[in-house]
Amino acid sequence: MIKIDTEKLISWFLKHKRKLPGRDITDPYPIWISEIMAQQTRMEAVKPYYERFLKEIPTIKSLALVQEDKLLKLWEGLGYYSRARNLQHAAKTIMEKHQGVFPRTYKDTIQLKGIGEYTAGAILSRAYGLPYAAVDGNVLRVLTRYEANSLDITLTSTKKYYKKQLELLQPSNFGFLNESVIELGATICGVKITKCDSCPLKDNCKAYEKNSILLYPVKSKKVKITIHEYTCFFLIDENRQIYFEYKEGGLLKGLYSPYILEETISEIDVYTHLENMGLHIKHIISLQEKKHVFTHQIWYMKGYIVYIQDKANLIGRFYTKEEIENTIGISTCFRKFFKEIYHYLYNQKDSKNYE
Repeated sequence: MIKIDTEKLISWFLKHKRKLPGRDITDPYPIWISEIMAQQTRMEAVKPYYERFLKEIPTIKSLALVQEDKLLKLWEGLGYYSRARNLQHAAKTIMEKHQGVFPRTYKDTIQLKGIGEYTAGAILSRAYGLPYAAVDGNVLRVLTRYEANSLDITLTSTKKYYKKQLELLQPSNFGFLNESVIELGATICGVKITKCDSCPLKDNCKAYEKNSILLYPVKSKKVKITIHEYTCFFLIDENRQIYFEYKEGGLLKGLYSPYILEETISEIDVYTHLENMGLHIKHIISLQEKKHVFTHQIWYMKGYIVYIQDKANLIGRFYTKEEIENTIGISTCFRKFFKEIYHYLYNQKDSKNYE
């Protein structure tokens, strides 16, 4: 059994904790939202998305009832839109099976779509004080160093081992214990930069004792990242509206995309390709190339503004600037072109930073 002075650790946390979304509250709904958003990006960067989301969708009931387009629009910029859909699916389950109240048992919580062991532990411990561990990368880094343990942290068995170890402890507040270990990993026991002199656990840390901090944690090799090249056609009609089409599947499922081609082509070839589709082109403007990094893919994109005379043979429709900004969900990869597009279409730079 791992031996940790939990009260010393919690005392350190209460003194040094950062002000983050979902912290210092016991309402499971905002804790749930903050935890799912934090899976997308750094917790510090979540704040504006979190505040906007809760302002528009303040309750489990409103999440269950919200239109998908609005939900995805509010999620825009966070990526992994399937997580937003899972939130709504889970909210509907809570309304149907739990009378609109977030479950208080691990069994019921883990059955909600999009909620795994970490998220269940985080919500139940912080909202209800239940003794379930929340084991993420920060926790694994802290504890493998604390024990100087060479277990591969990419393995499910390692996560289960440390989950069990933490749940054998008996802190005064289990939610604070989970948060304190995570906070320690995020602020003190970093991946490459550590502040061991400030660590409340250093006196019993085996890796610190052996001067081998950076040897842990042990990880197997990462999944190979694939490279993709795309040409993005921003079709423009006579009213300076921009064409987008809804994606039914794939990486961009549920979002709106310009017409794209999975290869990069020259401006001359743009004319040939689009005219072969039956479109009549008035004018083309070449845009600067953009790069976007997904979790396991890198996209290199060449963009073109294409003014067309008719709208035949198109499966989507043309949207106003207001609709693009406020109504439809568009991946950040395409929004990287917007600053330049807005300059050409409206002779202005949009107030948002799309770079």
